[in-house]
Amino acid sequence: MEERKNKTAAFFDLDHTVLHGASGTLYGWKMFTEGFMSLNGLLLVIWYSILYKTNHLPRQVVYRRVFEIMGRFHILEMIAFMDRNFELIIAPRLYREAYDIILSHKKRGHLTVIATAAGEYVAERVRTQLEVDYVIATPIPVEDERVSAYEDGPTAFMEHKLEMAEKFCSDRSIDLKDCYFYSDSVSDLPLLEAVGHPVAANPHRALARIAKERGWPIMRFKEYARFDEIRRPERMITPEMEKYNRIYEDSLLKTGEKE
Repeated sequence: MEERKNKTAAFFDLDHTVLHGASGTLYGWKMFTEGFMSLNGLLLVIWYSILYKTNHLPRQVVYRRVFEIMGRFHILEMIAFMDRNFELIIAPRLYREAYDIILSHKKRGHLTVIATAAGEYVAERVRTQLEVDYVIATPIPVEDERVSAYEDGPTAFMEHKLEMAEKFCSDRSIDLKDCYFYSDSVSDLPLLEAVGHPVAANPHRALARIAKERGWPIMRFKEYARFDEIRRPERMITPEMEKYNRIYEDSLLKTGEKE
């Protein structure tokens, strides 16, 4: 990917920021209605959503539980599930205002980055749909054709999101103080405080209060983008997910489901 001359990056959180709602909760409901998850599993997803809003989410526990559920099915079945529901429940809920801001940054020569604790597949789909340059997300471990048990690893959450953003900038000789970050959650405070241009986008109450105290811009998004077409994913973070996503995408070509 060709780097722009202007060494500035604009980072965007995913859930509740560029997306109306939480991708994990939206997918959790569909997993329940399609028979991939039990009622107890759905209730756990709802409980996790409540903990997220209060900034008490046990992120590592969540990953282990979600990956355990996904690991009960073949990885291609999970990719197909995530693909068809991206069109149904994710793409229609992406904000027009966020999309416009992303395009505005790109016109100014800024690199754009989705920085999210969500899994790499949905993060890549959102990146592609919104024409964002890069993605920082949680890798999905795959072993023996199934999502494998989660082990403590890189997750773009709280201070770890800051660390990953710092590495992204360091690799490209970008100063974080020249960067922007749009987020809804106080859990993103480490990165919000590190960039030179923090923006509270659709902020929860705690972040809204902090933003007002510090004079940070506050934005509220209301309109959906309403895309004419759904863009296909271009790349995954991990080699195994890239391999199986290629297999899946090729199968769509062969059956004529993808132009």
